Amino acid sequence: MRGCVSANNCRAAVSGAVSFRRFAETPYNICRLLLCCFDNTQAAPLFSARGILRALTAEADCSYGDRFEEVETRIAQQAAAFDPALEGYVVYAVGSRGKRLRPLLALLAGGATGKISSNHVDLAVIVELIHIATLVHDDVMDEAERRRAQPTANARWGNSLSVLLGDCLFAHALTLSTNFQNADVGRAIARTAATVCSGEMIQTQRRFDLNLTVQDYLRIVEMKTGSLFSAAAELAALISEAELNVIETFKNFGFQIGTAYQIYDDCVDLAGSESATGKTLGTDLRKGKFTLPILIFLRSASEFERERCCQLVLEEQVDEMIELLKNGANDGALNESIDAGSDLIRGAQIALDGIESNPYADALFSLGDALCELFDQLRV
Repeated sequence: MRGCVSANNCRAAVSGAVSFRRFAETPYNICRLLLCCFDNTQAAPLFSARGILRALTAEADCSYGDRFEEVETRIAQQAAAFDPALEGYVVYAVGSRGKRLRPLLALLAGGATGKISSNHVDLAVIVELIHIATLVHDDVMDEAERRRAQPTANARWGNSLSVLLGDCLFAHALTLSTNFQNADVGRAIARTAATVCSGEMIQTQRRFDLNLTVQDYLRIVEMKTGSLFSAAAELAALISEAELNVIETFKNFGFQIGTAYQIYDDCVDLAGSESATGKTLGTDLRKGKFTLPILIFLRSASEFERERCCQLVLEEQVDEMIELLKNGANDGALNESIDAGSDLIRGAQIALDGIESNPYADALFSLGDALCELFDQLRV
């Protein structure tokens, strides 16, 4: 791993529009820990995320770093809020520590706009519970058998129970959101949950749809993933009582980072390794979900390549389809998808550069750099 991008590389990446001090002043270890948060094969997500927050605090007071551990503890404690007959299922769903990107974004945005408070911790817990609920439902729809290196809920207990488990997690997250003194926060979380579910429904509705465009795909991704990242960052700034323009900046930053991360995840689904990711891959293609690499390929493919693509999708020939995406039109649809995701990240970084510098804002900036690093690892 390169660690932080050099000044020359940074200039090339963002066309001179971003302040290079953020990279220069962000320690190498923070960049590495940020990358570990994305890739839980490199370090335990709790350790890496907590380590980031501790590393960010130059003072002796480590209370900021402890906040992430508090989030993890609070997530685990949520099972006790359910009926004893359901508690074991909830423990299983929330117990596998994922990347925790949305809680990390909430805490870093809170620190970038003020002091991280208990309300920021509450927000971090809620956005992660919503995310976990979507994963439970996703695994049912995709018939996935592995998630975070363990059997999915549907693989253990079947679809019917798993759907209801996801419903319970959604409902519990929305119940928690009513506890904020500022009712606007709870309302925004409820709207976001509705947007996430709507995006998932539209994606399911458009399965095997050869008329799906890149614009259609981006709208789906923005709804089902970008919106929750956006809410984590925006509401963290709102809780900090930041200025309206600052809140809007963090909203857009989360939106672009979240959309880019979904593009990355879609690329990994086609070109990643199950042993490295700990989850079932190729599910999008098998279920007829046309993600960005496939759509870019279809947009510019010859008639023969389009027919071949459709045949491979229907026959669930994932490996052969990946070869087409790597070597077909436009020198590889996979690389073009990576470029699109990287462009979103650079746009987010440019917007964030207008925010007053502090260790948390700088770490958010480097979060984008860590994701760009992962995109680069997928290039063919």
